[in-house]
Amino acid sequence: MNLGLEFSREREPDLKNLLSATGTAQLKDLVNDALTILEWSVREVMADNEIAAVNEDKQVYRVLLIPILERAADIARANRAAA
Repeated sequence: MNLGLEFSREREPDLKNLLSATGTAQLKDLVNDALTILEWSVREVMADNEIAAVNEDKQVYRVLLIPILERAADIARANRAAA
């Protein structure tokens, strides 16, 4: 499948930084990896798990809260309640 994605000029430095920081050569590879992370994250929140960054040394636990994951969790809870 060929998708034409359009990003604002303001996002261009962010994309270039991500490509560089990850050693990713092509934008399509970056997008594919991002989709893989999103798919995994959705499955996890639908299983009533949280996605978090954990720093054991500092005892810091930060949950990732983004609208798409909150919606997926809400849908999963509603489906469980209806079952």
